[in-house]
Amino acid sequence: MAARMAGPGQSSCWVCNAQVDAEDNYCRNCGAQLVRMQTRHARADEYSNPRMVVGVFLVGVGGILGILSYLMGIVPMSAFGLASFLIGIMILYLQDSSTATEAIAVDSSVSSFLNIENLLRELDLDEKGIYIPVTGFGVSPKVFIPLALTPATKKPPPGLSHSRRIFVTVGTNPEDRGVLLEAPGNRILSAIEGSLGYDLSKAPEGSLLTDLDSAFKAIGVAKVTSLEHEDSELNVELVMTALVDFESKLRNLAPRFSTHVGTPVASALAASISKATASYASITDATLDVHNKKMHVRLKLSK
Repeated sequence: MAARMAGPGQSSCWVCNAQVDAEDNYCRNCGAQLVRMQTRHARADEYSNPRMVVGVFLVGVGGILGILSYLMGIVPMSAFGLASFLIGIMILYLQDSSTATEAIAVDSSVSSFLNIENLLRELDLDEKGIYIPVTGFGVSPKVFIPLALTPATKKPPPGLSHSRRIFVTVGTNPEDRGVLLEAPGNRILSAIEGSLGYDLSKAPEGSLLTDLDSAFKAIGVAKVTSLEHEDSELNVELVMTALVDFESKLRNLAPRFSTHVGTPVASALAASISKATASYASITDATLDVHNKKMHVRLKLSK
């Protein structure tokens, strides 16, 4: 499962032979995973996982202790060694099972995002999606992608949050139209509010960084390490603890969707901030450092 070199900075997919860039982790044509030298770093990270280390330690120590105790005829120590060995096996099994389950869930949801990617391409929509502020516990902002930026499309009416249409008109001119989508991170936003126990639109002023960091940690997705205001922009940095491969795969397979609407984690962040600040929000930039598991998101806000 490796990519074949096709030129400086480029290679070809091992499945469909399509050209791929050096930074791609997945083929943009068929979606196959591209395994390069970075795999060594991934394996190193895997073996540095505390849960994996504990499992290997218990298997090794339990096996050695059990065998020696059996040969020496010490029954209690043999039982202890066997118990340690079995617990270690269980820890390693649960680790592998969790990873496999996450991979299946990721692959199952990719197709829905690819459908949105194809829709955006067919309509040739190039404007950034606008998250419409809402209120209500568990209610997520919707994303409006304008056909063109006009006074009407810059601030779509809040009532669109209750609409179930995909193609909507927000003004009187022909260009005052766009596509209305559910936020890709709406489920994460619901989990965030469930963790906090209140509607983000009613969050205490000045507690946004603390709230987001606490909630993202609680649901096991990320740590929010910084949140800085710059005029009408907001810069947020996260250290990812889950969904790194999923985020990376979507960026490769659905670049327009990732850029104009946002991947699930970036979308959840934009939706949370839009709701908490009662502002229209657009993701102007979202970069992912896969090796260091860091994401930097820049948002443009307007009241």
